Amino acid sequence: MCEIVVYNILISYLLFFSLDVLAQVKNPKTAKTLLPNAEANEEIQLEKKEPESFSQLRLIMENDAFGGFSDRYYTNGTRLEFNTTASESNVTRQIFGVWNHLFIPKTEDTKYLMGITAGQEFYTPTNIRKADVSFGDRPYSSRGYVGNTLTSWTESSSVTTELELGMIGPSVGGKSAQINFHNLIGSPTPQGWDTQIPNSYSIGVNTDVRKFWHKYFGTHYNINLGNIYTNASVGVILRFGNVDQNPGPGFSALMPGAPILQIPGKGYWYFYINPGSTLQVYNATIQGQIGSDKTYKNQSRSSSLGDWDGFLKSPTYETGERELLYRTLSEDNGRNALRRFIIFNEFLVKGSSNPYDFGTNYLLFNIIFNGAEDIERLFKLVLIKSISDNWEALPENARIMALYSLFRPKGGEQPAFVRYYAYEILSQFILDPTQRSALLELLRQEVEFREDKTYTGDLKRAVGFFRAGFVSVSEAGFLFSLNYNYQSIDFQSAKGLPQQHQWLGFQLGKVY
Repeated sequence: MCEIVVYNILISYLLFFSLDVLAQVKNPKTAKTLLPNAEANEEIQLEKKEPESFSQLRLIMENDAFGGFSDRYYTNGTRLEFNTTASESNVTRQIFGVWNHLFIPKTEDTKYLMGITAGQEFYTPTNIRKADVSFGDRPYSSRGYVGNTLTSWTESSSVTTELELGMIGPSVGGKSAQINFHNLIGSPTPQGWDTQIPNSYSIGVNTDVRKFWHKYFGTHYNINLGNIYTNASVGVILRFGNVDQNPGPGFSALMPGAPILQIPGKGYWYFYINPGSTLQVYNATIQGQIGSDKTYKNQSRSSSLGDWDGFLKSPTYETGERELLYRTLSEDNGRNALRRFIIFNEFLVKGSSNPYDFGTNYLLFNIIFNGAEDIERLFKLVLIKSISDNWEALPENARIMALYSLFRPKGGEQPAFVRYYAYEILSQFILDPTQRSALLELLRQEVEFREDKTYTGDLKRAVGFFRAGFVSVSEAGFLFSLNYNYQSIDFQSAKGLPQQHQWLGFQLGKVY
């Protein structure tokens, strides 16, 4: 019921500003007809200074698949905008105009564009084949929003301020959207969306400031305040091409900035580079919503098997060596599964009374130490053959564990009882009865603690970025832009994870 109420508020919000937009497009200039002659003449003079009314559409799309880059971290973003000239009576201009004028002074030549926006963003960890989150990796999260913007711009400067309302969490639909897209293009099905940051509502105010001191050199500032992002960015813009000091459109769906800034009948084009840095204070797509009790944090896979000495209370030489072994097995950075399976097979199969076949032992390793990673089709056939040949010798819990692991639905999580069975089966042959009871009791408590919760991470405060691309706005108002983005990671990662990410994006638009 709460979600329905919020969505109705958002729809009413958009409808209100849409009616205001339509009123402007239909009658962009107003004049007082019942004024005395002196006032009428003054009104006419003011009216002549109002720029001609125009409207525009802009679409921004970004994806790390566009450049053939690795599918991780910020993986997809889309933003759609409608902008139109804002008259003095425009509600958005009256509200945001005062704030924008703190950054650029109001002059007779200042132009104003009011916009309505909608967008979404998806984030994933390094290895999307895993049903569990790899601790120390970026959490799954999805975000959707609608917004209202005002851009104030002069010959060499622009300020865009946006008020946005939206949601973060499963209700945004990131899971189904990415699974369907990956199935369409033949990419691996992401398995871990059930661990994503939980539902919460969002509100934010964002301001983007661009000032060009020379047609080839400008500065760029961005401030975000809200319960999704609170951060500040600064950068420089270097460009070359057929352009004057027009600040031009923004570069990215994450930092969209100004819409199409165009003087009627005058086109321009340029290449640009935009290095800069961001200082993060808060990021809900990594940390979860402020005050939420539905998240937990852990920077290493120190589950029940991790702190071996701590809960078994037996600091013998053998136990210390075994703890080191488990820590090595648990250092899952998303890319070293084969090395860790060799260790598992060498010490927990050959080095114990473990009686199980290759297929069962691989499933035990995959569930306990490898994040329940999705198994490729051909390898799955090998495992099925191995398990079927030894089916009669398997106890009931091993059979259930094998069936759920091999045939779980695409994109589905590994059930808690299957994980419990995996620990129970493995512990039978590597622990004495007292140790096994302690292990399984701790595992039960851990499952209860994490039930209905999701993993979150810690921020990396300073983030560097580099953008480059090409922008073209024709005399008729057609926008085309191709944008490359490179960024250092924005979270505190486990050892061995990639420390950067890159993606491509494009923009299409038209002024009417």
